[in-house]
Amino acid sequence: MRMRGRLVIFCGIPGSGKTTVAKVTAQKLPNAVHVQTDAVRGMLSHPNFGGDESEFVYDGCMAVAGQALRRGYTVLLDGTFMREEYRTKAKDQLGKYSSRIDVVYVACGLEAALKRNSSRKASIPPEKVRSIWERFEEPKRAIRVDSARLRPSQAAARIVGALF
Repeated sequence: MRMRGRLVIFCGIPGSGKTTVAKVTAQKLPNAVHVQTDAVRGMLSHPNFGGDESEFVYDGCMAVAGQALRRGYTVLLDGTFMREEYRTKAKDQLGKYSSRIDVVYVACGLEAALKRNSSRKASIPPEKVRSIWERFEEPKRAIRVDSARLRPSQAAARIVGALF
């Protein structure tokens, strides 16, 4: 029987720095896989950031994460996960393949997120970022890093220290 992997869910508003912090964190961990909703959404010819599309994107990421966890990888699952119910769904779906599940909340103010988002090649419409920011539910129990106050390497070091 294969060893179960460890799941680390990265959540935060678009432009908060989740992907950057998750990439740096993955580099500090042995046997890590960084699964990104942005990578799956980037496969779409004309993303609309709607509900059906998001469901497809998250389902694809969960499938990849499940395969990696079954093979013993540490999975850094990187997505907005804006509501507690979405994080719970990921935990419920992937928990049977995980030796442990942690949540990392990459916090960021709206203005910084909008600025970062506008510099992306595939930016999200600003009104969508604002809407997510207004409705985002901060996780109750999470490793919290503020990307406006910490460099990615500092945030990653803090996360790795909290994980181990």
